[in-house]
Amino acid sequence: MVNERRWLGIIFSLYFLLALGYSLFLPIWEAPDEPAHFHLAWRVARGKSYPTYEHNYETYQPRAYYYAVSLVIRALDQIDPRFSSYYLPPHQPRNLRKPLAMFYWSPENYRLLLGVYSLRWVNILLGAAALWLNWKSFRLLAPERPELRLAALALAALTPQYLHIMSAVSNDAAGTLAGAALFYLAIRFLTEPSALLGLLSVLAALLLPFITKLTVLPVSAGLLAIVAGNWFFSLRSKRWLFYSVLAVLLSAGIFYFLFPQTIQTAWNDVEWRLFSLRRNALTSRYIKAILSQIVWTYWGKVGWIAVGLHAYIVNFLTALGLAGLLLDAARLIKSRKAEPQFNLWIATWVIGIFTIFSVLRNGLATSATQGRFLFPAIGTLSILMIGGWHAILPDRLRHHLPLVVVLLMISCTLILWQLGILPTYFQPFLD
Repeated sequence: MVNERRWLGIIFSLYFLLALGYSLFLPIWEAPDEPAHFHLAWRVARGKSYPTYEHNYETYQPRAYYYAVSLVIRALDQIDPRFSSYYLPPHQPRNLRKPLAMFYWSPENYRLLLGVYSLRWVNILLGAAALWLNWKSFRLLAPERPELRLAALALAALTPQYLHIMSAVSNDAAGTLAGAALFYLAIRFLTEPSALLGLLSVLAALLLPFITKLTVLPVSAGLLAIVAGNWFFSLRSKRWLFYSVLAVLLSAGIFYFLFPQTIQTAWNDVEWRLFSLRRNALTSRYIKAILSQIVWTYWGKVGWIAVGLHAYIVNFLTALGLAGLLLDAARLIKSRKAEPQFNLWIATWVIGIFTIFSVLRNGLATSATQGRFLFPAIGTLSILMIGGWHAILPDRLRHHLPLVVVLLMISCTLILWQLGILPTYFQPFLD
């Protein structure tokens, strides 16, 4: 029998230690879109007008995250404004997607931008909170299988790309936390269905994507489908389905009245990603390239899609993950009557499928799609991938599953550090 408390301590300790390592090894601004994200929070903290799209290409993002983390910058300003100043050294845009630094720091231009590091560390905490909510969902989903829960948590927490993105300045961490919260609400609602929890879930599904990040929308859609389906097939709950529709319309009207620009911008973005196509989107060459990019930036390709794990490691992890998904689907089909949490697993699959489909569809509209857009559903994807392998392993091997996952993911990070991050980004003057 595994010791859950001990394993939880080990997994979260490793998460914090490795995430801190990523935050220190990656020089300032080398995380994806980090200058633009920090600039938004910095403008808010300094009391300046919110920038337009011409001045910051991330302006269309929901604003709540930037207003929240601006409080950290304001607190640093009380100590010394130089710590949180916004400064860009010379940069080379042609280094995008290449294993080269985008920004050139030197002993002459180096500045300790403590505000950037502080926001990186705040995001690490948000990523940890997302993991904790996923853990709570796992306990409801697989109450009798502690080794399955721990292995799934280890996979989510120690995936190199997750550690990298959670230790960078962006609203991805807020979106990941929102996705984990919606996943928990979905599982909790099916475990203890109640009208109040259902309405709360509906409102959360509507609001969280528009105050955190739009990559949460697939998880929201999954949650809404789960709640609506549960109420639709229950005669006593049909009235709550009607009430929730009214609540949705009322909330949408109020939100649009208060924040019309936010809603319009979000709607335009969603419409573009759902219905537009790149000129070469349906060619085999493009599809192969975009699938490779999504997979690579899910497991480990840090910076501006610049430094990644070796292809054979990514292919190995992807093969293991896909096999796990297929095995879990087969398990559910075969043991539908014997699986006590069958409806919970179906809900998990709904959220996972919605998210995967949305990211793949996004790739047909823009080549900027990345695997990190799956992170709002990383809990669902991790437990589905591990679930399949857990189902076919004999009992004597299942107990070792958390250890195997931990060692595998730590090895991937150490390889990425040693062969990718340190050779590319190491700067002796920063010692």
